[in-house]
Amino acid sequence: MKEPRKVTFKSLDAKLDTFVTLMVEGFEAVRGDIAALQTDMTEMKSNHVEVQGTQEAHGKAIDKDAVTLINHESRIKKLEVVG
Repeated sequence: MKEPRKVTFKSLDAKLDTFVTLMVEGFEAVRGDIAALQTDMTEMKSNHVEVQGTQEAHGKAIDKDAVTLINHESRIKKLEVVG
């Protein structure tokens, strides 16, 4: 019968240390990515507020132009009846 293989703790400790090091480095990379994403989201939020304000201004201008056109149309119809 074969003798069971002897495992040294030094070998396991080295592998475990390597594994833990890789895990820590991986988590640090993920934390860095999350921080960068949070920064990007903050910038996007401020840009969104700017765009929203611009869209509201455009909407008001369009509404004003629409009211002007409606008023002109009603004036033209009155003139056509008179003329």
